[in-house]
Amino acid sequence: MTIKLYELAAENKELRFSPFVWRTRMALLHKGLDFESHPWQFRDRTETDHKMVPAIYDGDTMMTDSWEIAKYLDAQYPDKPLLMNGAEGEAHALLVSNICNTQVFGTAASMALYPVSKLIDAESAAYFVETREAKFGKKLSEINNDDQDAAKTALAKGMAVFEATLGASKFLGGDSPTYADYTLFGILKWIDVVAYRPVAEDSNIGKWFDTLDGLYGGNAAKAPTVRG
Repeated sequence: MTIKLYELAAENKELRFSPFVWRTRMALLHKGLDFESHPWQFRDRTETDHKMVPAIYDGDTMMTDSWEIAKYLDAQYPDKPLLMNGAEGEAHALLVSNICNTQVFGTAASMALYPVSKLIDAESAAYFVETREAKFGKKLSEINNDDQDAAKTALAKGMAVFEATLGASKFLGGDSPTYADYTLFGILKWIDVVAYRPVAEDSNIGKWFDTLDGLYGGNAAKAPTVRG
């Protein structure tokens, strides 16, 4: 049975931008599972069984939260390529996620949140702006960093540990990608979709980003962005 994936969409429903949904999309592609994508907007939260995305419907099972979905997919489909190989794999992915949360996400938010508020429909935007400004304690226009070069420099500084790691390893997971890779990739793809390319092409992370972008038939690379 084909899995249904609900993805956060802009007013232009072809733009799918959530960093957490990108983690789940890449996880489904990694495992080679058939899925169909459905756009979901913040205004839909009162009209669907799920109040957040990513959300998947796998037969009678509905799952939300990208981390829980990843664990579910490995448990439910152990014969497919694993996202996290046992307790060690989960711990590694969790470590990467925690580094992203503390060192990367804040700068990424300064690059992506304000553009998102301008790309989503008016009803969704009212909810988005209210909830995000409450979370950050600032206006989105104050969080926003208009200086692309400064924002990219700050982002690169937060990702220094990953830049060093990718100088010695093809992926954060070693010779092949794991859910740890998709955790960071989702954040960078968020910026890529709603604003601009967030990483230097000649950096280790830039090369890694392009590699992941091109995996699975270039699924991520083919995704529409604000640039076309």
